[in-house]
Amino acid sequence: MKNWTQIRNRILWAVALLGIGVLLVMSVHHKSNANVKDLVVFIKPIKGDKNLISDKEIEDGFRKLLGYDVREAKVTEINLAELEEFLVKDDRVKKAEVFLDSKNKLTVWLVQRQPIVRVVDDANFSYYIDEDGDKIATRKGVAVRVPLATGYIGIYDKESLLSEKPSTLREVYLAAKEIMNDPFIEALVEQIDVNQEKDLLLIPKIGRQEIKIGSAENITEKFDNLKSMYKDGIPMVGWQKYRGINLKYKGQVIGEL
Repeated sequence: MKNWTQIRNRILWAVALLGIGVLLVMSVHHKSNANVKDLVVFIKPIKGDKNLISDKEIEDGFRKLLGYDVREAKVTEINLAELEEFLVKDDRVKKAEVFLDSKNKLTVWLVQRQPIVRVVDDANFSYYIDEDGDKIATRKGVAVRVPLATGYIGIYDKESLLSEKPSTLREVYLAAKEIMNDPFIEALVEQIDVNQEKDLLLIPKIGRQEIKIGSAENITEKFDNLKSMYKDGIPMVGWQKYRGINLKYKGQVIGEL
């Protein structure tokens, strides 16, 4: 009797497992023959709640890649890795994840690159540099409020930008990173200009005093000195007294008349 009970239980378990297996196979078969129901895009905004890239650009890009609207594709036709690779090739995209959810919606999670400065170089080419030193092309109709770098700036080269070898572009990049990380200085600075002597000059948004910082060496200390002067020094003597402020030399803040 005991043996018969065990056999019966095993048969019932086998039938149940077989039934689950059949249902799974049917479900997978149905899902693989189903169409993509929708495209859902989530884009993490950059500073200032701006977007460098739009939902429509992503949708149009997928259409160009596949040759048809992604909503017309069958689930089995979607190569998620290929779509992710396509997205991260865009210089505006830092990271992208593409997946199909349980309702056959194709979902895109996208992280944009964060520009820290817009450069107009010696050849009059305009582009952004992001916080990692990567170059982002400017596009018509899309503007990000970051300092504009002008003057005697060399041609973009990421390897030299991130190396220890001195270059005006590297100096601009390091200064722009520090500006982005300091809310007071970020609110103050409109432009970074490189003069013939390769000194960095900051042009403020209010007033036209040139702020000479020379290089990005000891830049945190220079900015601390600048903030102290704006908060304590300039209000006492008046904004119009100085034509410029010189922070080039370590430990010194010189008001130029």
